[in-house]
Amino acid sequence: MKIRLAEIPVEGRKFSFNRQTGELNSALTDIIDEAPYRVELLIRPLGNAFEMEGRVVTSMKEVCSLCGWDLSLPINKDFREILIDEPEAGRDTHHVHGNQSVDFLKEGPSTTPVRDGLFDAAEFVHEFVALAEPLYPSCGDPDCEHLEEAKQKQAELAAEFEKADENTSPFASLEKIKDSLKPKKKH
Repeated sequence: MKIRLAEIPVEGRKFSFNRQTGELNSALTDIIDEAPYRVELLIRPLGNAFEMEGRVVTSMKEVCSLCGWDLSLPINKDFREILIDEPEAGRDTHHVHGNQSVDFLKEGPSTTPVRDGLFDAAEFVHEFVALAEPLYPSCGDPDCEHLEEAKQKQAELAAEFEKADENTSPFASLEKIKDSLKPKKKH
């Protein structure tokens, strides 16, 4: 879903996307599958740039990093960006610059480059949702809801493993097969 920034009126334009309107369905399938989503954007001219603010509401299928249970992780995040038309750099030029978004300045907007006055809303929302995914998802906040149950199951499995004697060990079975395949010594 590409938006022509030159067509945005002075008062700005609101955009609303969801599963039913379908503009972002294919772009978001790999990260939210078939989960419902709602994306609200407001884009307004800001001098020779554009200000964009909005919200993304959806959920992601995840696995709890502590207990291994499947969970639906809700995503409900606001954003504020400055869209800046950035000309494409030639292949023979070199630019040295750091990260364009500064993480320690949370209260201000970050910048997003656009090319030829076209803003790709699908790409932006896809990356925004992907970055909202936590490194270690948990089914509870702050503590895992199923952690005790998972630890108990882990202890049961460890006890079963320790009880298994040498004859039921798969390595012992392989050892017997190996011995049976050795040629018999003739006396």
